[in-house]
Amino acid sequence: MTMTGVERLFVDTNVLIYATNERSPWHQTANARLQEARQLGIDLVISTQVLREYLAAATRTSDSGDGIPITKILGNVETFQREMTVVEDTQRVVQALTVLLNTIVVAGKQVHDANIIATMQVYGIRHLLTHNGEDFVRFAHLITVMPLEEPSTRAE
Repeated sequence: MTMTGVERLFVDTNVLIYATNERSPWHQTANARLQEARQLGIDLVISTQVLREYLAAATRTSDSGDGIPITKILGNVETFQREMTVVEDTQRVVQALTVLLNTIVVAGKQVHDANIIATMQVYGIRHLLTHNGEDFVRFAHLITVMPLEEPSTRAE
């Protein structure tokens, strides 16, 4: 899916994990999609939730011995904060989340995805870059998923 015409793009945690882990089979694709967005002048947006999720996921693989060192992980977080717009999990986001939970069936870990949607709504962001598009199907009437896929498989 082309990013032409997108002004702001919310970046899901999995994209950041792939972009910073050279051992990931999605490493080059994630970096290419982020670079494409930057070249188009798209404002890349993450939330404090995404930063926490990144730290949890990146340190989990680091602890298992196949990830990146903690100093590199923390450096990546600093880079994200410098190069992307970071939005806060505010009371308005919690209110938007409760509305979503009252209108769309969501449970357990899916609440994290719903919180991303609530954050996007509060900050007026319509597009989400993620590798887990299936997790967001229930929110298709609220957002547009920009899938993380191999550049050669994208329809232009």
